[in-house]
Amino acid sequence: MDLAQLQSSPAASLKTPLLYDILAPASNILDALTLLSPAQYWATFALCLAVFFAPGIVRDFRRGAFSLVDTTFSSLRFIGGTVAIVGIMVVVWRPMASLSLNDPDFIAVDFHSHTSASHDGRPGFDAERNREWHRSSGFNAAYITDHRTFDGALSAAERNPTFAGAGTTLLLGVELRDGDEHPILIGVDPTRMKITSPDWQGAAVEADGGSVPPILLLTLPGNIVRVPVNEYTGAIRLGGIESSDGSPRGMAQTARDRKGIVALADRLHLALIAGSDNHGWGRTAPAWSVLRIPGWRKMTPPSLDIAIRRTILERVPGTAQVIARRTVPSPSGRVEAALGGVAVGFLMLRTMNLRDRVSWIVWSWAGGFLSLVRARRNRRRLRIRIRENMKKRVRRPVIDAAAMQTAS
Repeated sequence: MDLAQLQSSPAASLKTPLLYDILAPASNILDALTLLSPAQYWATFALCLAVFFAPGIVRDFRRGAFSLVDTTFSSLRFIGGTVAIVGIMVVVWRPMASLSLNDPDFIAVDFHSHTSASHDGRPGFDAERNREWHRSSGFNAAYITDHRTFDGALSAAERNPTFAGAGTTLLLGVELRDGDEHPILIGVDPTRMKITSPDWQGAAVEADGGSVPPILLLTLPGNIVRVPVNEYTGAIRLGGIESSDGSPRGMAQTARDRKGIVALADRLHLALIAGSDNHGWGRTAPAWSVLRIPGWRKMTPPSLDIAIRRTILERVPGTAQVIARRTVPSPSGRVEAALGGVAVGFLMLRTMNLRDRVSWIVWSWAGGFLSLVRARRNRRRLRIRIRENMKKRVRRPVIDAAAMQTAS
């Protein structure tokens, strides 16, 4: 799947490693499934259900018979296959598509990610596995924003490169709570901030001593109509809002409320950012925040954090943008919702690059060839079985009834 540039964006492309291209049918399908909203999941599931069972239903209708045993076994196969695909999608390691930026002054940043230090993080998804996920998807920097703790971020900071250009840099952040909202706080010193409450106002917030103040980032899903006043009038204020969130419900809201999100950002002078909201599940990045920061490659991690916050707060046109994977728009009615699975399939086929198409053709021809070989082998076995049965057939003796009567 290709990129949808939500604003005027720098020259960027989606790169895929060789193994991704070789496994393109699986890679494309799993990426497409990962980027679905809950409604699109159900629509796609319904489509697959219909395609799987329709041939059997038509066959039984023509025969005028219904086999409960066959239907039961088919249902079990469908459920098992669905569970296996979802398991592969969210658990199994696989190669990732990554963003490639052509301008060295631009940096790809993720403002919202987690480790196993969060209560809902994947077990074993530590800071270094988080770093590998971001490196594989083309991020130059990412904020570790675990719920109410800096443990994951502090662990990541210990193995950060000396300069940002030497590798993927993981920066300090935390996700707190403000009523029903879950704002992210960046730009604080974890050694001087005591998180005594899940409410961000109940934490003893102190700046990191840099020239730029800490800022809040509004995450989704959330209520964009009633943003708490204290978040944009207090000492520490909102600096950005997610226009793309990688969670299924977040993707649903960003697709549905895009105009409202942009209007809120304009009204409160917020930068539009992207957050993967990755908790260790899946191998697909939905979007990237792309910032223009000249000389960022030679900055230390603390200096880079200050530069990122300054870029967010200044909101100079063209310096903070979002690039996202292309997805199916949110349905506007019941008909579009019902055809959501079809739309997902068409979008995947339409946005494949040349290497993906070649891989699909090769795998399709290979599958067809193996099917022909198997069919030929089955026919050969059937002919051999028929010959053997003919050889074993014993001819019954012919009894002359007239001769028997004469003899008697």
